[in-house]
Amino acid sequence: MLAVLLLITIATAGNSATAFNLLDPGSLIKSHKIVASVINGTIGQNSSCARDLAVLDQAILRRETWALKSERIFSNFLMLYSLYIIRFFAVLDASSKISPGILDGNIVDLGMFDECMGIEGRSLGVEIRAHHCMYSIASTSSNVTVPLNPSLSICLPSTCNGPEIVNLFNRMIGMVNRFKDLGITVASATCTSVKKEIWDREFIVYFSIVAIYIGLLLLCTVCHAILRLRDAGEHRTTTLLSTLAKFSLIKGASSILSTRAREGNLPAIHGIRCLAMGWIVLGHEYVFHVLGVNVNLLSIVNWMQSWRSLYIFEWVSHDACVFKTNEQRTSLQHTQVLFAQIFEINTRRSGFDDIYGCVCAENHFWTSLRFSVQLICRKLSEKVVDELICLGHLWYLAVDMQLFLVSPIILYPLYKKPKLGLAILFALFSVTLVTPGVIVGINKYPPFSFIHNKSFELIMDVFKEIYEMPYNRASPWLIGTFLGFELTNSNRRLGKLSVWNGWLTAIVAFAFCTFGSRTFVEPSYEYNVIWESFFLAVSRPIWAVGLSWIIYASLNNYAGPISTVLSWKLFQPLSRISYCVYLVHYVVQLTEQSAQRTPNYFSDYFIFHDFLGDLAISIVIGFFLSLLFESPFLVLEKMLFRRKRKSVEVFQENIIPKNSRVEQA
Repeated sequence: MLAVLLLITIATAGNSATAFNLLDPGSLIKSHKIVASVINGTIGQNSSCARDLAVLDQAILRRETWALKSERIFSNFLMLYSLYIIRFFAVLDASSKISPGILDGNIVDLGMFDECMGIEGRSLGVEIRAHHCMYSIASTSSNVTVPLNPSLSICLPSTCNGPEIVNLFNRMIGMVNRFKDLGITVASATCTSVKKEIWDREFIVYFSIVAIYIGLLLLCTVCHAILRLRDAGEHRTTTLLSTLAKFSLIKGASSILSTRAREGNLPAIHGIRCLAMGWIVLGHEYVFHVLGVNVNLLSIVNWMQSWRSLYIFEWVSHDACVFKTNEQRTSLQHTQVLFAQIFEINTRRSGFDDIYGCVCAENHFWTSLRFSVQLICRKLSEKVVDELICLGHLWYLAVDMQLFLVSPIILYPLYKKPKLGLAILFALFSVTLVTPGVIVGINKYPPFSFIHNKSFELIMDVFKEIYEMPYNRASPWLIGTFLGFELTNSNRRLGKLSVWNGWLTAIVAFAFCTFGSRTFVEPSYEYNVIWESFFLAVSRPIWAVGLSWIIYASLNNYAGPISTVLSWKLFQPLSRISYCVYLVHYVVQLTEQSAQRTPNYFSDYFIFHDFLGDLAISIVIGFFLSLLFESPFLVLEKMLFRRKRKSVEVFQENIIPKNSRVEQA
């Protein structure tokens, strides 16, 4: 395709030299007339787009002030006939021209977005407003291989839509013989809407509800401050004032920022959760940059095939596990635990997903984003799900919810009849271990060798059928369930040989997953359905086994300095907001890419630079999200279930004989 672009440049310049002398104003008018005839023949004289293009053409010829700015933009039409038309204008056009660095992969040009969107004027009684469009070039010739379609920008009147632009370009391309020989065509075009109605009805209603909610939290904070000024008394725990004070932002902040270890928690998990969250943010940072607009696209291919990408492909292959811990509860509370978890997941999601879901659902949110993010979101929405989703990382909420819904099938038998519970657990583990490999084997999916696959649709099918399905994610969760059972019910002490074997197993597990994933990005790798199926089936469980051993060893003092590092007190407040950081980091990165005005230069240094900034911003936003939404609902959950727990204890105290309680204990 790089050769095709070079031939386009040569063909355009050659045809232009023989057809027009564009330095002659008469020739410039002549070329405008050709464009006008194409417009009328392709779009139709009654079209608003054709009318506005004709008005814009006349305004340019009359050298109207506002149109002189558009003249530089309109020149991209004439670029299909001559590169000299671009040389005719001294400044950079708002629309694209052939950019340098094609041989290094600079095949996407974003143009001048803000210049284009700011153009508006009036001529011949017609009000014209410009909007920014991106169009992709493809080749239909069997002799030309097009792994990636070049994409350029053009600034046109807002009345012109994508299909009209495609038809117009293809009609003009058809008039150039050299383009015909190469099979050059414009495959697609997307435009940014000029509509800026941010304060629509839905947003105002939602913003008002959130404002009222925050106002109530501030009222609760005032109540807490009043109670602190008063002397402590017996009435303090029974008044409405003290109840409201429990939702104080001051209490919530102190609870989040506390470094005191809470009873029933596993200290090492805090460190693992924080490191895993940092890995997730870094992985998504690389994903956004890889899928974004870069001037050195070929450098990305070289990076993917180098050892420098190993830690990122390891993240893509197995994800970073984020553990959850719960306090020990009796059998009378298992149902409460389940519904509390459902309540927590739903309240967390409703406080976040709806904010952006409302925006995304209105007029396709991503049509206002930069081209690279438009492409990602549009493809994800078309191929991954049938509904409108522009926050792809929220698949985790669905998986988390479904796994907790089936948890009583395992947890209740484990408590009542441990042998039966273990049998159910291992049976489910066997099924979830085999299922991913079977799906890959039947459908010939490339879950790891996607770098060698040119079909974006197939990659999206892999995401839908494998990546986000709960039954493909259940095996590490079941291993974690078994670990929790073992930690709760076993007090065995391991000998030195057993401890060494445990660490050796963990090292081998991590090495297998790390270097195994490396094989899929080797330039010489050829698709092997057996290896892909096997690695997909065992890699995640093996990775979970390694993490489980670290937790087990840390809790039983077998980890030494590793336990000391993972149990660092600073990890505790960061661990408490890790879930909220997960929710917001994707939005922070998406916003950064959406505001992109020029192509990036892909390098590890620049990505790490952006990663540190995005992580810091996500931590700050995640703290306030946890403070405003997560903490109050956790307080409400404790209040609701604590009252029921107290009533159960009173019932046991008054009804159940003391001897029976001793026997039950």
